[in-house]
Amino acid sequence: MLAAHSVKPPRSYLFVPGNRPERFAKAVASGADALILDLEDSVPSADKAVARKAVADWLVMAQTAIPVFVRVNALTSPLHGEDLQFLQSALPAGLVLPKCEGIDDVVAFSKVLSDFEARHELPPNSLSIIAIATETARGMQRIHTFDRPLPRLSGILWGAEDLAASLGVRSLRDGQGQYKSPALRARDAALFASHACGVTAIDAVYTGLDDAMSLDRETRDHVALGFTAKAAIHPAQIPVIHQALMPSEDDAAWAREVIAELQDGARSSGRVRGAMVDQPHLNAARRILMFSSARST
Repeated sequence: MLAAHSVKPPRSYLFVPGNRPERFAKAVASGADALILDLEDSVPSADKAVARKAVADWLVMAQTAIPVFVRVNALTSPLHGEDLQFLQSALPAGLVLPKCEGIDDVVAFSKVLSDFEARHELPPNSLSIIAIATETARGMQRIHTFDRPLPRLSGILWGAEDLAASLGVRSLRDGQGQYKSPALRARDAALFASHACGVTAIDAVYTGLDDAMSLDRETRDHVALGFTAKAAIHPAQIPVIHQALMPSEDDAAWAREVIAELQDGARSSGRVRGAMVDQPHLNAARRILMFSSARST
């Protein structure tokens, strides 16, 4: 069974194929803040049953200081119900719901988990849900329904790889590695949905395994938009992600200046670095310092 883990929001979520149990302990040692053991896309059909057993067996025995999530197959997949059987013997921190097509999918999945918790006399909402909400065309059409908090929803992750397949194209990146417009729309929609629901905004994986510079640049660019975590597919990506997520010294200095100028809310407006600042800037400053403090420990 899992050990108790920190309530500090994860900065990084490392995907690990469920049929590769020899990688589980190495993933814990990678420095990632959370793991996602995968039963979906990274596991071949012939290995699905093996992956379920490997994940269940490891969760029973593992004592981890970080949360471990499990990505199950989509609600519409015939494998979805079979995936949930591992909950009879092991409880992860939560489940990742792929190909989520609107908030109704989360509500339906939450009902299944609530029934399970009631049958096994577990506290309500013991299992959290991370929704991957941009992987299909219908998911994109329905992402606007993520407009309110849900007790079990803890994060929204976006991704461009499955969306590209849904649109019938090879990739949603151009020749320079930059996202094309459909991917940018998905990214921005997931960002707004996350903040509307009050949950962690999790940035998509970067698939270039040998390009730490581009990973760093993309992570910093998306953090500047409002993402607070990023998914990863290789342990070597973790330190790059963590460094990129840290507020810069200049950002932290600006935040301290804003708080001082506004006397931590006692004044309604003021002037910092030649620009007017008021309550929205104070909120941003507090958030920057919160992340700077939490992520430096």
